Amino acid sequence: MDLFLYCIFSLFYIMVIHFAIAVRKEFNLFLMTGIFVLGGILGMYLGAYEVGLVGAVILSLLFW
Repeated sequence: MDLFLYCIFSLFYIMVIHFAIAVRKEFNLFLMTGIFVLGGILGMYLGAYEVGLVGAVILSLLFW
């Protein structure tokens, strides 16, 4: 997985959570976006964006 696919999957996950599950608070959307940015940095550092994506999804569910 490269950075482009990571951005596509992250954007899809954030939009599904925001619209379908009705997380409507703007701070939660900002927090989730920040978590996925940190997941991307982690994925870049480790050389595997899959690890960053899984970590970001787990953290977003914990902080939801």
